[in-house]
Amino acid sequence: MKVIIIGAGFTGVQLARALVAEGNDVALIDKDDGRVRNARNKLDCTVVQAEGNSLKTLEDAGLPSADAVVALTEDDEVNMVICALVAPSYPDVLKIARVRNDACYSGAMTGVDSMIHPDVEAAAAICRAMNHGAVGNVVPIGGGFGIASVPVVECGALAGVPLWTLASLPGWRYLVAYVESGKEAFLPGGDTVLSPGDRAGVLASYADMPALMKLVDGSVDATPRRVAVFGAGRIGSLVVERLLAGRQTSFFGALFGGGAKGREITLVDGDEGLCRAASQRFSGVRVLCGEITDTDFIRDEGLDTYDLMVAASGSYERNLVIASYLKSRGVAKTIALTESAEFDDVARKLGVDVAVPMRGTVVDSVMSHLRGGGVTAVHTVCNGRFEVVECDVAQDSKVVGRALKDISRRGEYLLLLRSAGGKDLAMPNGDTIISAGDHVVLVLRAGDAEIVRLFGGGA
Repeated sequence: MKVIIIGAGFTGVQLARALVAEGNDVALIDKDDGRVRNARNKLDCTVVQAEGNSLKTLEDAGLPSADAVVALTEDDEVNMVICALVAPSYPDVLKIARVRNDACYSGAMTGVDSMIHPDVEAAAAICRAMNHGAVGNVVPIGGGFGIASVPVVECGALAGVPLWTLASLPGWRYLVAYVESGKEAFLPGGDTVLSPGDRAGVLASYADMPALMKLVDGSVDATPRRVAVFGAGRIGSLVVERLLAGRQTSFFGALFGGGAKGREITLVDGDEGLCRAASQRFSGVRVLCGEITDTDFIRDEGLDTYDLMVAASGSYERNLVIASYLKSRGVAKTIALTESAEFDDVARKLGVDVAVPMRGTVVDSVMSHLRGGGVTAVHTVCNGRFEVVECDVAQDSKVVGRALKDISRRGEYLLLLRSAGGKDLAMPNGDTIISAGDHVVLVLRAGDAEIVRLFGGGA
């Protein structure tokens, strides 16, 4: 696949690296000399220093043979202009634009096939983690399932026993999809034994998540009732709006779905202007203006008694510090918005329960659009070392007509869910026969295009 990326910032470089790792032909364009030098040092692909909103520049970079153009500059208008330039002459090229303007995102734009809103993606990821107890990040899967990244604790059900024995536990309806142990990450087998300090990605239906959290760490109620959000900017406001959904009608409320009722919501920021705007915008929300790390402020406002603190300001480093500090002061669970998945280990060492990577949510969304081969969704896990891939089984796939136990490859991939004939997704067993048109959910090593082709066809 040939992909042209305009914008060599952090996200553009991260996306290019992922595509190159899969063997794709990538051209990266940016006008900034420093960004271009950085990209050339890090990537094994074509890097062009030029204005990306020029059709000639795009054509020189290989547009006539390209499969997709991804516009990731910091300017919404430039991103949309690039797509509009490409559309008339190259209608079959997939055109993706990163757009932060709410008005543009909520409507169709000429020449743009798909729009990615970073703030919406990040806020949705925060809310998924929040609604499932803030024990870990939750990867959403179609059909009402998710994969929760949960800690293995000494008193929990996951520790010290072979995974195959978990099936005998009363009410066990889960599947361990991946394991993180120290600096290593791997796909488990039935004889894998988890130890305290490990983390496991556990597949469960959303309805079963509360029971899973109780098994994992003894939680009685996984839903936080008293929630404080630090940051009255765009993402913090989106999180609050999500929590208010159902009581307040808006585009984003409809997008995120209904929120849990009965929550006490507090929004905190040190900016008086943002606080005034939030007070006028959000009815029924307690808005506090003050320095959240001030001991007296925390005590006087009772912030250390909350079930959950979400640090979602525009300062990623400050989010980590605040989440860690509030956790040390008595907040039960904390979530911090970070720049990328590279901060996951730091967050855990600081005691932060969930770190949501801003850049990673955008890359996952773009990759889901780019994959082809029947792929409908891609989510990176384990700091980018593994991927959860949803795809449709192709007619010419070599797995068609074969039992899952006959095509298994231990350590290379796991087939987590399967849907046949339009039925609901369900966990398969070794005797499950794969058919053309099945929808499957796989976990595999990042960039393993051969496994994707095995199911999606062409292998």
